[in-house]
Amino acid sequence: MSVQTDYDQAYTKRLAMIEKDPAYTILSSMNKPMSETGGQVSQYIVYTDYQSKRQPRNSFSIFVYTPFENVDKYGHSKADYLAQLLFDIDHWKNTMHITVLETLGSESRLAFYDFQNMGLAQLALKAFINLARKADVQALDGNISSFDRDNFAKLQHIFTKYGFHCQTEDAEQGIGRITLKLN
Repeated sequence: MSVQTDYDQAYTKRLAMIEKDPAYTILSSMNKPMSETGGQVSQYIVYTDYQSKRQPRNSFSIFVYTPFENVDKYGHSKADYLAQLLFDIDHWKNTMHITVLETLGSESRLAFYDFQNMGLAQLALKAFINLARKADVQALDGNISSFDRDNFAKLQHIFTKYGFHCQTEDAEQGIGRITLKLN
């Protein structure tokens, strides 16, 4: 079997599992053959465990799955998701707080392939902002931190790209705060 066929089968299988599970909602997806996009990630599913009706818990996640470099020699996915954005919602203040935005990669003990610099975290962030707008949330915030200045600058760039205000609190340690007011 070809790699593309393995990717297609893994994508289809994962999509079916997510659609069948009532705990998840699909936020966005794309299923284009890799050859059409020049090797960029073009098969992905962005989904969440957040439900619009109020739940007793306040912490949720947005997940990004791709079969790209995530399929073993038997055609099975190695991981259920490759990026995760954890967030808390405060219904009283009508705000959402990003607790972690992580893409499995070289800094993760779970990494088997470096999934950084593939746009997966940006897919999660974009879905998060859209989800917040649909939930009539007025403000998003979070803290960012990094192991080095290069990654901190990259994080600031990504959040600024999506309209967040980034305030550096400690440039040497790579610590900052992000905020975004929604209409």
